[in-house]
Amino acid sequence: MAKLNIVLGTHGRFGEELIKSAEMIVGKMENVKSVSLLPTMSFEEFMHQVDSVLNELNGPVLALVDLYGGTPCNVFTALTKKYHHNVIAGLNLPMLIDLYMNTVNSETLDMDGLIKKCINNTRSAVVHTNKMLK
Repeated sequence: MAKLNIVLGTHGRFGEELIKSAEMIVGKMENVKSVSLLPTMSFEEFMHQVDSVLNELNGPVLALVDLYGGTPCNVFTALTKKYHHNVIAGLNLPMLIDLYMNTVNSETLDMDGLIKKCINNTRSAVVHTNKMLK
């Protein structure tokens, strides 16, 4: 079975830097790419860039985007009709690390279960730490 491809879609270079930060914790990450929407890009340029990246990939793809309703989210979601990948909005460091660690050595892939676990784990990673001190 082909490994899961994780593609980050973000405003600015957030995704590229998120990968660097995650690699500080888990080591070199394979099958993880980032597509950055830069201020100088048009919607069409970004769409073309995302289309090119998705077209190069073999195997299942899960796209993680930074902001629901933003251009990266809209572009990746629009391209699901062509590439049949899944998109999760709300990208953050715990989400990326958890998703990667849950798939890096997996022999099988239950995409629906993986997405559900990713969302649930991300929700539990949001903590008001002051309340934990009591």
